[in-house]
Amino acid sequence: MAFKTWQTGVHIQQDRVLIVALARERTDWSLRRWWAIPLTEGVIREGKICQPEQLVDALRDWRKTLPHHHRVFLSFPAARTLQRSLPRPGIALRDSEQLSWLGAALSRELEIPAETLCFDYVQDTFSNTFHVTAAQNKEVETLLALAKTLRLRLVTITPDASALANLLPAVAPAYCVAWRDEHQWLWAMRHQWGRRFTTEAANVTELAALLALSPGDIALFDSRRDPWETLERCHAPLPECGADYTVALALAMSEVPE
Repeated sequence: MAFKTWQTGVHIQQDRVLIVALARERTDWSLRRWWAIPLTEGVIREGKICQPEQLVDALRDWRKTLPHHHRVFLSFPAARTLQRSLPRPGIALRDSEQLSWLGAALSRELEIPAETLCFDYVQDTFSNTFHVTAAQNKEVETLLALAKTLRLRLVTITPDASALANLLPAVAPAYCVAWRDEHQWLWAMRHQWGRRFTTEAANVTELAALLALSPGDIALFDSRRDPWETLERCHAPLPECGADYTVALALAMSEVPE
């Protein structure tokens, strides 16, 4: 008997961790399980893990419920990333040279030592630029240590806003996905993603104006639009506020070859 791998998205928030596990059913996703794990005050502050031991302790019982065949996709807060667009150099570079060049260019741009940064990038062939996302090494290492301690089969660490792009196929013809909590909007399009404060935009119409879109271009998951509707199969009972699980669900939908 073949065991289906649980694709598990873990969204670490300020006061809780929301988790969704999915499995592939032919070409669609099926919900396996969801979890909501409360965190005590001070474990996470402004998106930063300040008490990693307490976070591990909070997740130990959850870890026992994961099957052997699982893959974990951890969130990293967009609020703690830096994004820059850098013009491509005028000469062709090998992959290793490209990484070195990007690290040096990013270090100059941000005035931060290259060795303290962890970064990833995509090439934009239309504008001949690199879109680079960077984070502090020590904050990424905290998540890596968390995964190692809990013996998780970690696949990626993904900015929470970026993960929302996994929902784009389900919301066409809209080409932007948005989600909000009390303090921030997260949004993603095919080649862009980001974060805005709720003080900048009170509703989706104002968010659309900030992004130079029309409101109809944005698929907002909230109390009126439930992210579970993007799945082929769901098993009751579902949580009362499904929109809270939007990022965790999007993370679990990550298409990364095994």
